[in-house]
Amino acid sequence: MNNLAPAWQFPNGRGCEGNLETGDPIKVLSNSTVPVTLNGFTYHPQTEALLQWFTREDPSGAFKGAYSYPDTSLLTGVAQDCSAE
Repeated sequence: MNNLAPAWQFPNGRGCEGNLETGDPIKVLSNSTVPVTLNGFTYHPQTEALLQWFTREDPSGAFKGAYSYPDTSLLTGVAQDCSAE
């Protein structure tokens, strides 16, 4: 099964990809996880890119115009095109 999306550039500007894998754009960023403490344990789930980032929906129709969740500050605009690579 394919999970293709229009080619997009990593947020750090280093390379391109064409898969709709919500964690892939974020994994290259140094602050990709968010600490969450439950019952005395701290977990570090990764922030995920939202569909609106991949589809280049501007402005984002997600809650409060977000492009990533739960850290909405990681992706603040749409994916950059990378179809030339």
